Amino acid sequence: MSEKKQRKVKNYLLDRRFQLKYTGMVLLVTIAVASVLGYVAYDFSRGQTEAFTAQLAAQPDLDPDTASDLEELAQQEDRKVRNAIVAGVVLMTLALGFTGIIVTHKVVGPAYRMKRLFAHVGEGHLEVNTGIRKGDELQELYHSFAEMVESLRDQRTEDIERLEATVVRMEAAGVQSAYVTELRAVLDRIRKSVD
Repeated sequence: MSEKKQRKVKNYLLDRRFQLKYTGMVLLVTIAVASVLGYVAYDFSRGQTEAFTAQLAAQPDLDPDTASDLEELAQQEDRKVRNAIVAGVVLMTLALGFTGIIVTHKVVGPAYRMKRLFAHVGEGHLEVNTGIRKGDELQELYHSFAEMVESLRDQRTEDIERLEATVVRMEAAGVQSAYVTELRAVLDRIRKSVD
């Protein structure tokens, strides 16, 4: 029974520059919007506290200790609102940062694999010997690339058959030259690209 390969954090950052750049952009927008909204909410809370304090001051028959306690309670609520906003922004930033890395990994992983496939095909190997994971992005692009390579492989196979038949006819006709030998060598090299 095979063990499932353990993922490490560095495996999620295949293209650090790209992934951190776009995750950072999302985080900056999130922090900016959440901070503005948080400031508005905190400012509203403080406004309510100031209005409450003004109402307390307008009541001359209220015990000063009670008024002080009520004022302190209102200020504690302001601090709770501020702390909740800060904690919410921090938690949202962490959650979106983690999500950004995961989401960009689903794009970068297939792009990384396809880059290696491009190099493999560029070396003359007309085969796609690996796939991309289910759930990754760029599935359609990968399948289009695999179909293109298979089409090239089919064309190359047809060309090999035609060249082989031509060389056989030339040899059967008694043509003995360095060109036939060179053509045979080229044919063997081309044949290796589809084997």
